[in-house]
Amino acid sequence: MAASFFISCESRKELEKKADIRLKHIQQLIDQNSLNVAKSEIDSINLLFPRLINKRRVAAALEDTILRRESTRTLAYCDSILPSKQHEMDSIQKNFRFEKDKIYQETGNFIYKTQQTEYNTSRIYLKTYVDENAEYYLISNYCGGKLEHTTVEVSAKDLSAHTDTIDTSNPDYHSFTNDGQRWEIVTFKNQADKGVVAFIAQNNNLPVKVTLHGKKNYVYYLADADKKAITETYHLWIVKKDVVKLHKEIMKSKFIIDRIQRVKRK
Repeated sequence: MAASFFISCESRKELEKKADIRLKHIQQLIDQNSLNVAKSEIDSINLLFPRLINKRRVAAALEDTILRRESTRTLAYCDSILPSKQHEMDSIQKNFRFEKDKIYQETGNFIYKTQQTEYNTSRIYLKTYVDENAEYYLISNYCGGKLEHTTVEVSAKDLSAHTDTIDTSNPDYHSFTNDGQRWEIVTFKNQADKGVVAFIAQNNNLPVKVTLHGKKNYVYYLADADKKAITETYHLWIVKKDVVKLHKEIMKSKFIIDRIQRVKRK
């Protein structure tokens, strides 16, 4: 038993020695800013030395050092570019109206001035808007005979793009009839537009043909005012998406730094 105990102690000492070598190497990697490699080495500490609790605690402290350094770097980067992105977004938003029903909506929408609903009743057109969370929407508005259109295709010269198919039973498909006139409003959110908005923005100087596909098809050309509105909305979405992402990264970085500091104070 004594011999067995001696061998066990020696084995533990050898393991601790190997762990210390790895921990020293991790610290060197951190000093060299090789943070991704250092994180991989920390994972190996937990894998190779599961019973060396104190060594794993040291590894966890080193991991916090890495997280704090990464978060500080991210915070500095986001803070440096956010003002210019915010200014760019504010400049574009001047041509938009902010709409929000405080009773029914948790998130407001930015709608280009020429595409406000009250100015476009009984008109066949494509409408776009961006909400406060940088989600974007393409809406196909149609009035006339019954189409039950579920897909929108746009084309310019020999190129084209088309949306996903929105089934008539989908909540994003809305239709009604009044005094013999039928309205169909089909909403494509984010990737459901399949690049149609980007296509219009990239070809706004060309005639853009719109084909509504359903039980019957309907073809028309986008008005210049609508092409401009969609293009501006697309640009707003690109910038707003960056601003929202920057704000999220700032909040995340601050949370991580604050958590680590609170743990150190305990």
